[in-house]
Amino acid sequence: MAFPGFHPSMERVGYIDAMARIVRELRNGVPLSIGELSRKLDIDRRTVGRVIDVLLDIQEAFNSQAITTEKRGRRFLVAFKERGAAIRKSLRSATHVVRRNTQFGLWSFLKRKE
Repeated sequence: MAFPGFHPSMERVGYIDAMARIVRELRNGVPLSIGELSRKLDIDRRTVGRVIDVLLDIQEAFNSQAITTEKRGRRFLVAFKERGAAIRKSLRSATHVVRRNTQFGLWSFLKRKE
């Protein structure tokens, strides 16, 4: 009995590895669909779609916030710092992102509040 979308020949790939492969492939500058990325990288299509969603959310978060780091004694502190309004406005206008319509809201905590 075959299940739709089930490909036993594909090896299981974790999100971190999948993200690294996808970013490496997209750096080539050639636009690819999610299906094309899936076939080319031998990663499940749903995993590719979810990784793309996470990358879009991360990009959106970094448009409005920056990560700051600080060493205090033995501790290493990491925090988000709000970017200035002028910078945020110019970055927002420069990066119009078209989102995929998905049923997954896994990374909604990263989405910018407007």
